[in-house]
Amino acid sequence: MIPKKHLGQHFLTTPSYARKIVSALPAVSGDHLLEIGPGQGAVSIFLADRFPGFHCVEVDTAAIEILRMKLGDGHFSVHHHDVLTFDFSLAGFPLHVVGNLPYSIGALIIKKTLLYGNAISSCTFMVQREVAQRIVATPHNKTYGFLSVFCSFFGTPRLLFNVPSGAFFPRPKVDSSVFQIRIQDPEKKLPKCRWEPFFALVSKGFQQRRKKVVNALVADGELKGQVSAVLEELNVDLNARPEDLSCTQWLELYKRIC
Repeated sequence: MIPKKHLGQHFLTTPSYARKIVSALPAVSGDHLLEIGPGQGAVSIFLADRFPGFHCVEVDTAAIEILRMKLGDGHFSVHHHDVLTFDFSLAGFPLHVVGNLPYSIGALIIKKTLLYGNAISSCTFMVQREVAQRIVATPHNKTYGFLSVFCSFFGTPRLLFNVPSGAFFPRPKVDSSVFQIRIQDPEKKLPKCRWEPFFALVSKGFQQRRKKVVNALVADGELKGQVSAVLEELNVDLNARPEDLSCTQWLELYKRIC
């Protein structure tokens, strides 16, 4: 199969890494499981052994044909669909999600998956190594940003292992990493109807990450005083920049000023 550049296809060709991904899944046989972008089935063949009724979503018709030939008959389900518009509930909830994500839309897939909230049990994704490092980054770090806060709101991101570029065809220019998040009841932290404004506040802060948090969030003098007062209540240095606040501190800041 010739990889399609416009789909960002880089097929995993090393079985040991595929097996390692499946072994890392915090799921048991009978759990609902969805694989995103199975491609030619490097991971799928191991999923079929451990989770016979798993679901997968793939946009490429040619890949689906190869996938069906490799897997043969079984109880698995293949959905021919664009993952960004796919309804995850078709795979059943609560759901474990796994996939080797295209570099170009990896962040969008991560966000879509996590925004299902408690309907997701875990996600185990392979992404560009730089993206994985941003996701698992902690405060006071230059790689710590919006995506770090976003992901840690849903659980504690863990870097599982790295995958060299030579494990793929065609060979990408960068290495990849596999990370995992086990969802920890985000709807208890904040009602789902308030997630969008919370993440909008965090995003606004990181759009001007070199500024102090107070200056990044508000321009009005009176409002600056209110935000400063809240930061003092949270024992946050008034000179702190967006990258210095943990997800918990961002959440408390949002609750008190919004």
